[in-house]
Order: sequence, then C-alpha cells, then structure tokens
Amino acid sequence: GVSGSPTAAGYPTSYIEWHTGLVGSYIAHLVSLVTEGVFAKFPSLKFVLIEGGVSWLPGLLWRLDKNWKALRQTVPWLDRLPSEVVAEHIYLTTQPIEEPENREHLRQILGMFPAASMLMFSTDFPHWDGDTPEFVARWLPRDLLTSVMSETARELYALPEAQVG
Repeated sequence: GVSGSPTAAGYPTSYIEWHTGLVGSYIAHLVSLVTEGVFAKFPSLKFVLIEGGVSWLPGLLWRLDKNWKALRQTVPWLDRLPSEVVAEHIYLTTQPIEEPENREHLRQILGMFPAASMLMFSTDFPHWDGDTPEFVARWLPRDLLTSVMSETARELYALPEAQVG
C-alpha cells in the first residue's frame, strides 16, 4: 500500500493482535482531536468512536489532564482540562462491551468518566461478535440503562421520543 504500517510494531500478523490493538487507533485519534484544537475550531462538533470499548478511556483522560497541566503552554487553544473537552464532544459505544470476570470492575470503569452522557448502545449487527440489547443490559449498571440504551443517542441525534401504543 501507499501508507505506513498501522502500528509502531508493523503490520499485525494475527486476528488477536489486530483486534486487541485496535484501541491504539482510538487513542491516537482522540488525543489528536483534542490537542490539535479541532473542538476549539469547531465548537459544536460531536464525534462518535464506535466499536472500541471503553476501558481505555479513564486512564487516557487522567494522562491527558496531567500532561495538559504541565504542558498547557504548548496548546494555547486548549483552555480547559482535556477531560472536559472530551466529555462535551466525544461519544463512545458499547460494542464490544467489556466483560470482566468481576462485574464490579466494569461499574468502576463506567464511574471514572461521565458514561451517562457519553456512552451509547451499539450492536455491530450482523457481525458474528455483535451484542444484543439484552446482552448489553445485563452488563450495565441499572442507573445507566436508560441513558445508554436510548437517551444519549436520542439527544445526540435529535431523535423524537418513542411513541408507545
């Protein structure tokens, strides 16, 4: 091809390497969008990262905020914590939802960022590893069900409320 390898280690040689390493692309794009000032230039822009999971986000937000506090003079257009910019402009989807052996770990991860306003259900249908609404609902804390399964997407995409009956 005409582009460089997709990872610093070269091209993945197995599906597990490729699938596990996908998160690196999400991290690179998110960091670039925030630190390059995309949201400062386009303040109403919303950006949805799909099929990347969520467990990587809390650590990245912490690192972005920590580095910004020390290096903010290098990004004068970034006038507040990067985590605040992310919370306002970035959305994530549930597929593939993390499935830790201890379900409490997922609850803890979801508590480390504003999941109620950033996370939306996605299925990945018809792919073999897609998630059904019932499957995702079993993993989510009850207090997030309505926002993740409908409200956040409805608000983002300005969809009308469902009419029952």
